[in-house]
Amino acid sequence: MRLSIVSPSLFVLRVSVTDGSGTERGSWAMPSAPYGSPAWQLPSVVAHLVRLERTQEPPSVSGFAEHLRGRSGSSVPPPQTPHPFDVLHDPRVSCWVDAHLEPAQGSERWPRVTLAVLQQESGGCAWSRITRHRGAYSVIAHAYTEAAAEVSRLADRARSVPDAGTAAALCTAQQIRDWTWGVHRKARAEQVLVRAGQQFSATPGDGSFRVRTNTLIK
Repeated sequence: MRLSIVSPSLFVLRVSVTDGSGTERGSWAMPSAPYGSPAWQLPSVVAHLVRLERTQEPPSVSGFAEHLRGRSGSSVPPPQTPHPFDVLHDPRVSCWVDAHLEPAQGSERWPRVTLAVLQQESGGCAWSRITRHRGAYSVIAHAYTEAAAEVSRLADRARSVPDAGTAAALCTAQQIRDWTWGVHRKARAEQVLVRAGQQFSATPGDGSFRVRTNTLIK
């Protein structure tokens, strides 16, 4: 009888940082089950963005690696294993999150970030779904959308197949969704103010500024 060895399904997170000295990259992998998915791992990327915005430290691969190590004991472990292989040609990879960071410019407080989420059926080489986002606000909003969708999925599963493991995962997912929603709400309010300021700079007259700002806030 011939035994077939099935390659494990992997989630890979790659972070690259470009600054005045060039571009540096780091990649980490973990099994796709149970926490190797955008819904569970994008909030960790958001948490790092929040830290950079709060401390105003420039992004770095070593800083992100330290961030991952600091979360190793959390209820949702991040990827920890270095992944030195070409992701696009690694048939074990079912999901790849690629985040590119650059330092904030001028009066910006958030680091510049672009995000690509690539998903495929394990074992293939043709990536079947690619989602792209640019800017911290967009990345945070996408992380919240993924977290909320995971809560809905687990809630449906808990209703059809009630068990302690699903209930625990649902509770954790709800906590992550609520935290991500808080960050999303704060970032969205900040984005409204930024847009209002841009509108003010483009519109002469104080009265016009007040009317346009109120319209944006609504």
